[in-house]
Order: sequence, then C-alpha cells, then structure tokens
Amino acid sequence: MGKLFLVFLLCNAGLSSGVDITSNLTEALESFHERLRNLPEDMFEVQLDLGKFTANEEMKQQAENQAKQIRGKLSDMSSDMYNLRFVVDRLSELEAEKEDDKEDDKEEEKEECSSWYLGMNLNPSDGHIMGYETGWSDDSSIGTLEDALIRDYLNQTVWNMPAKYIAIVRHHQGKLDAVKVFTFKHWGLSLSHRFKDTDPGRNVVTEGGPVQEYTVPGAHNLGDDPVFSVGGDLAFNWGYSRNGARLVLTGGHLSGADVDDDNTHGFGNNFAIRPKMVEDPEAYPDWAHEISNIQDCPYPSCTQRVGVKIQGTDHGSGPTLKGGPVYGNYAIYISNDSPTFPTDGANLGINVEMCEN
Repeated sequence: MGKLFLVFLLCNAGLSSGVDITSNLTEALESFHERLRNLPEDMFEVQLDLGKFTANEEMKQQAENQAKQIRGKLSDMSSDMYNLRFVVDRLSELEAEKEDDKEDDKEEEKEECSSWYLGMNLNPSDGHIMGYETGWSDDSSIGTLEDALIRDYLNQTVWNMPAKYIAIVRHHQGKLDAVKVFTFKHWGLSLSHRFKDTDPGRNVVTEGGPVQEYTVPGAHNLGDDPVFSVGGDLAFNWGYSRNGARLVLTGGHLSGADVDDDNTHGFGNNFAIRPKMVEDPEAYPDWAHEISNIQDCPYPSCTQRVGVKIQGTDHGSGPTLKGGPVYGNYAIYISNDSPTFPTDGANLGINVEMCEN
C-alpha cells in the first residue's frame, strides 16, 4: 500500500514525458522527500495527542497502535525514498550521458568520463561508532545524502554494486587530502559480498599494491595514518583470536589467527568479538572503535597509561582505548571503469567523475 501511495503522489507531482522529465522528476522527488521526512514526527505528535483521551481505554489503545503502525510505514517510506533518489540521480546521469554521446559521435575526438560512487564515509568523531559489526555486513543504510561526507554514511545501493576498483580517500568536508586506489583480485563482487566473507575471513582482496597514490602538498598526520603511512594491499575482515578489523593494509602489522594481541589497526575494529560471525550477540561494545592508527602496542604489555591510539571520540569505554586527533573523514569509493581518482582540487560528491580526452 505504501509503495502505491508513493507512486500516486509522484504521478500527481506535475511529471510529464518530454526532454525535461529527468529534471522534473528530480525536483519532485526532492520536494516529496522533504515533506515525507517530517511526517513520522507529525504522526508521533498525533500519537501523543491520542494518549489524552480517557473515555474508552480500549479504543484509545487501538488508535495509538494504528498511529504507531502508520508512523513506522512513513519511516520506511522515507528510507525507500532515500534509495530511490540515489537511483534516479544515477538514471539522470545515464540519460545525460546518452544525450552527450549523441553529440560527441559527431566529433572525431570526444571526452571519455568514468564514474566513482561513494559507498561509505567514516567520521571518527560524530558520535556514531562504526566498529566491526556496525554497517559493514548487516545490509543497513546509514546516514543521509545531505550529510554523506561529514558524518558516518553507508549507501546499500553502492555497497551491493560489483566493483573492479576501490579508492580510499581522506578528506576534510569533501576537500581531498589524500587518496589510494587499488584493483580487486576478483572483479564482479560487491563490497557487501566481500565484507560478509568472515569465515575464515582474513582476505587480502587487492593485488599489486596501489595503482594510484596522491597526497595534497602540506597534508598533516601522515606518519601513523592507518592507510597512508603504510604500503601493501587491502585486507578485509582481519580476524585474530577474539579481535577483528574490517579494513587494514598488509603493510601494517597483521596479527596471527590465534594471537590475542589487540595489535592490528585500521577501520571497523573490536577487541572483544568473534570475528568469523557476521553478527556476534556476545560482542562487547566497550571495545568497539572506528579508526585506530598504525602503532605497536600489543596486549597485555600495552598498558592503560600508554593506550591504543584511536582517532576521535568514536570508540567504546575500554580502558586502553585512547581517543586522539581526527586526521579527516575517510571515504570509500568504487568504480568499474577507472583506475584513476580525480585530484584536481574539486570537491568530492556522492558521485565523482574522472574525465580524459
């Protein structure tokens, strides 16, 4: 019913066939999404007002339950609309590319553009901890398009797209600071598929090292950065004993499978988890932490006074976890047709184009 309702509203939003359909559709979706986002909160106010009735408790409870169900459906529709907007944006790009191709075919030489798509953004100090369990393999979207490059973000549409190349980009509110691009060993697999491969895990997923490395002149905090201070390839789901790190570089320290030393560092970490499980109900959130820097502070010699150096505040209350400076946000982009990420100084976006003559 919710989907039919959505289609009805969109069809009555003034959309018609013709050359302007993509812009009209985008505007209608943005307008509708803006209104839809407020409806769950409005329905919650209705639910509160229903609680003021006293004449018939049974009927009041029935009305409150119905309002709660409607609020849930509205929230689900808002999430669906979020994904729909992304797909429509991509369709609009394809439509524009199709029109551009028609014009370019008339020329001897034409500019070829490749696309990079934002799958994840990590802000290690936004109050949301992307540890080993959160987001990477649980099929949930995180964040909003509007805050995609300033807060934790995960787009399930991109997360489920097959990929040949992956770029790790450190940035400051969309301004590129450093980037590394890698080629996957096995093409055609999505990030969702790769991060669900936890048993046995410990997968080196790229080969040949970075095919592109770039650092903005004057960039700071590169000495112990989890990506840009070490070499090698990307490894996913690096489980060791009761610990796990979702994304690390092989140039850093990689603990043995049965070594409980809390000493492999990267993105999406937890020092008290069963890493071969996609979801571990016995995981300890106290030891979850989003981004840990490259260091050598193995358990049990790593004392509370020294501590494990974590970027920002997004970590649990484990006594050896020590928050520190934020080096930037870290964005994960994928592409199927470009081994090169643009470094021309333009701001990052949900999609980034790399054009060559």
